[in-house]
Amino acid sequence: MIYSTMMPEKDKRLKAKNESDFFLISFPKCGRTWLRLMLGRVLQTHFKLKNTNLLELDKLRELDPDIPKIWVSHDDEPQWKNPEELITSKAEYQEKRVIFLVRDPRDAIVSNYYQKTKRRLAYNGSLSEFIREENGSFTTLIRFYNIWAENRNVPQDFLLVRYEEIHRDRQKELRRVLHFLDLPEIADALIAEAGEYASFENMRKMEVENQFKSRRMSAVDPRYINSYKTRRGKVGGFKNELSTADIDDLNRIMQKSLSVFYGYQV
Repeated sequence: MIYSTMMPEKDKRLKAKNESDFFLISFPKCGRTWLRLMLGRVLQTHFKLKNTNLLELDKLRELDPDIPKIWVSHDDEPQWKNPEELITSKAEYQEKRVIFLVRDPRDAIVSNYYQKTKRRLAYNGSLSEFIREENGSFTTLIRFYNIWAENRNVPQDFLLVRYEEIHRDRQKELRRVLHFLDLPEIADALIAEAGEYASFENMRKMEVENQFKSRRMSAVDPRYINSYKTRRGKVGGFKNELSTADIDDLNRIMQKSLSVFYGYQV
């Protein structure tokens, strides 16, 4: 009998994760794909890479040894857990450098609702019901943020990036991230081009045309905007989705529980 010497895919991924120096971590629907695409594009143009999936940042190192090894993760899969189930220690990141991407919890939870109802088909209640769920909803998101605020000194280095700041100035925030990745020499023109390449309009166009060749980056039903990965991409969009009573409830939770480290005001 001949046994395959190929490493199982799960083991390959674990090995790649353990060998990574940098981690890009977020709760789902905080703009992680957006930032990944910008990073992938600027690395592609700076290092003159060809025929590569720009979203697979962990594999770009294989194309050029000067590219940092970046692992992208939701860390602990919080979207499926209640607050008490979340891992509170981040000791596994002690020797790592972490980019922690956050978004206003109210916008993030609305986007997660559409992710679960229109893309994952994993929830069938209303938005008002969803924000009050224990598993993977608002209280979980707040606890996830707080755990990372409490553990931000555990990694070797930690960079907080806010979705809203990327909206305000893509070029400035991408430059901050590249400095953190020890890539300060990348030209401003390439950073500006990567920001334009990852504009909402171009990402939606690439999704419609299935340029990523990935179910993860394609609409479940192209007829409905809420089934797209690139759904709306707005700051403060929750105000148009939630009732006044729902917003008041979320604001109370944020005021009472969310770490001031993030700077989100209600």
